[in-house]
Amino acid sequence: MRPTRLFLSLSAFLAASAAWGAPTLRVYTTNLRPIWAQQGTNGPTNVSFEIYNAGDGALSPQVKGSHSWLTPALDAARPCSFDGSKICTPVKVLLSSATLAAGAYSGVVTISDTNAYDAPQNVRVTVYVNGDVPSRLDFYLPPTPGAHDSASFQTPGGPAPGLRGATQTGGNWLAVSSSGMGSFQFLYTHKVQVMVQGGMAAGDYNGTVTVSNSAFAGDNRVFPAALHVTTSPIARPAVPVLQIGGVAGAKAVQIPLAVSNGGQGTLTISGATAAGGAWLTASVSNGAVQVSADPSSLSPGIYNGAVSVASNAANNPATVPVEFEVQAVSAPLSDFGGVVDAASFGSPVGAGALASLFGSQLATDVAQAGVIPLPTTLSDATVFVNDAAAPLIFASPGQINFQMPFEVAGTVRVRVERPGQRGNTVTVPVTNHAAGLYGFPGTTYGIVVNGSAPGGGVVFPWPDTPAFAGVAKAPAKPGDVLVLYGSGLGPVSPAAATGTAAGSDPLSNLVGKMQVSFSRTVFAALVDPLFVGLTPGFVGLYQVNVKIPAGQPTDARTPIRLDFPDGTSSNVVEIVVQR
Repeated sequence: MRPTRLFLSLSAFLAASAAWGAPTLRVYTTNLRPIWAQQGTNGPTNVSFEIYNAGDGALSPQVKGSHSWLTPALDAARPCSFDGSKICTPVKVLLSSATLAAGAYSGVVTISDTNAYDAPQNVRVTVYVNGDVPSRLDFYLPPTPGAHDSASFQTPGGPAPGLRGATQTGGNWLAVSSSGMGSFQFLYTHKVQVMVQGGMAAGDYNGTVTVSNSAFAGDNRVFPAALHVTTSPIARPAVPVLQIGGVAGAKAVQIPLAVSNGGQGTLTISGATAAGGAWLTASVSNGAVQVSADPSSLSPGIYNGAVSVASNAANNPATVPVEFEVQAVSAPLSDFGGVVDAASFGSPVGAGALASLFGSQLATDVAQAGVIPLPTTLSDATVFVNDAAAPLIFASPGQINFQMPFEVAGTVRVRVERPGQRGNTVTVPVTNHAAGLYGFPGTTYGIVVNGSAPGGGVVFPWPDTPAFAGVAKAPAKPGDVLVLYGSGLGPVSPAAATGTAAGSDPLSNLVGKMQVSFSRTVFAALVDPLFVGLTPGFVGLYQVNVKIPAGQPTDARTPIRLDFPDGTSSNVVEIVVQR
């Protein structure tokens, strides 16, 4: 069967240790364990992490904290704690937490070196002033038996703490559990879970959670936990914390805050307010919440605020913390580890694959390639791979999609340049193949076409979803031929030149063997595809034509992955299989 030409929506979606004579920054940890501090006192003085050079030459690091309460400092070089044959520079993290009110605080230590690859890098620091144990927990659920929710908190390492839940009304709806338990651990995470029981009527039910034996004395107390069973709507913000990025002096950043209904009835959003400073505002238009963060008058740093959403929900208002990171105006800044396969968002990246590069100030405007061969500059941005300009598909201030050249292998150097501004260099592992399958954003389902359906159609489970209303849909059944779309599957014959579209006569077939699995188990039967290669008319886009096994069971979440003889596999996407 000849490959099916890709439908229009995928075109839009796609648009949407080094040794080169330079030092290479490595950070032994990028996320410190949380730190506990008693209110009115500064944090411990023994908190640190290590950095070292994985390349040539010598590092000249500088360190900076994102808040006034967070002060990093370089210490004297010494053998690394994790490998005595390497030399590390410890970075001490000093916490001026005495002026902070009770609560959780998050900051960043930035390690930079203008002459090093893979710099700058960030280490996240979390401080719990007076602990992380909540003062109370309130859960809202509909009167549906089995409806459930949970919340987590942490206590510091030391002797294993005690955790006990009890209910005063409503029966056995409250449960507690802990992970990382043992005679002595570095951190304990605790979960409080609630579930609506059969016969539970709408109403408020009370319980308590008791924490004992924690190494932090302030944790050892009893706090209330309440379950509110309601027939009203329940506002569920899409994210627990709204994280926004901006550039000092630039225009305001607009970002939507999605709020869904986790209860009954119809959720009606009536307003939104912001707290934290004049830089943060919120509004409602046609029932949707829009948040605006304005960095024009702010200095570089991290700013915290909150957005409260007013509605007819039982848990009105619903409040979401906001974290706004304002960066100084700079040359393009590529994130360390920010170059990934465009389909799987994983690393390494396959030679010839479509890749996504994440960062900030990468391009001035949003632009999409409209010609093939692909251009090497979009908006005002150019991506260099080992000092050669790479073909670009899409460019924006925070993300660039490009083709990793077929000609490169091993650890390569990637940077972004704008006119007169050379960005930092990050290293990226590139392999012969590193397969990824494309999926619909925000879902677990793959961009998979049913080649046996009249006119084709995507194997997608939600025909009435407004976001995908324009996409033809065709659930699959055993015996149907599917067309999977992916990236980085490996060399093809005849070869396609970097930046140019694959031909159709002859087709560019995959060199080597690959099979398809329709199961999550490792030992599942593998299916030989009918065709694997590049999709004619597209750049760097692979497709796999495969027949669904005759005995494949009905499942609205049937998994699909690609398996290779060397033991590597693609990411997993899902399809709907029916009879």
